[in-house]
Amino acid sequence: MRDGILVVSFGTTHREARKRSLDEIEKDIKKNFDGYCIYHAYTSKIVRERIFEMEGVTYPGVEEALLQMAEAGIENVFIQPTHVIPGEEYDKALHSAARHTDRFLSVKTGNPLLWSEEDFCAAADILSECYHLKEMEDKSAAILMGHGSGHSANACYARFQETLAGKGLENVFVSTVEGTPDFDETFCEVEKHGIEKLTLIPFMTVAGDHVSNDMAGEGADSWKNRLAASGYQVNCIRRGLGEIAEIRDIYVKHLKETICRLP
Repeated sequence: MRDGILVVSFGTTHREARKRSLDEIEKDIKKNFDGYCIYHAYTSKIVRERIFEMEGVTYPGVEEALLQMAEAGIENVFIQPTHVIPGEEYDKALHSAARHTDRFLSVKTGNPLLWSEEDFCAAADILSECYHLKEMEDKSAAILMGHGSGHSANACYARFQETLAGKGLENVFVSTVEGTPDFDETFCEVEKHGIEKLTLIPFMTVAGDHVSNDMAGEGADSWKNRLAASGYQVNCIRRGLGEIAEIRDIYVKHLKETICRLP
């Protein structure tokens, strides 16, 4: 009986960021699941097409990867997403998998980064330790930039904010590019606290386009420059969550739980 693991990501056109994050997650999975056939897929068609145009490298979509696995004789499929929340891209992976369950003996899908209360607490502790959030100077704060979504799972960002506050990290704000709270809402909150110095930190698996442009870009509308224009001292971190070993461990843990889960 052949077992296969499919690592599913949104994907990124930023080659170096991909190597430091998504590729590292895949390496950790290979290291922890010896004997399994490892495959990967990107849910974003635009990203896949742009990577092929720029690099000549083909990344399959979820359905294409599942067909490859079926043709290779894989019988049991374990899908591990690298998404932060169970939003639109996560649902897309679930729906794609559901269309091909008849090709395998079993298909199981693991959870994204933030799923259980344990996940929220673990991620908060990891970021606090990684960026020394509890040791920030007076009148200093951090803003975590999440992607955001129109999906109901956008509520995960507010829940993570509550988790941070419960750990005494009232000087850490969670914001999003395409959801709520957005930059303007977060800016209003920051202004209430007499903050002078801000550190912008990606709350995304990959530090790709949103980090390079929306967060730390040279344009006047980037978060960095909007804050600087308002008189704040701004420092930008360009490190995706997937570059943090302890965060990758959560994905590995979820995959182990999926494999051990009874039918």
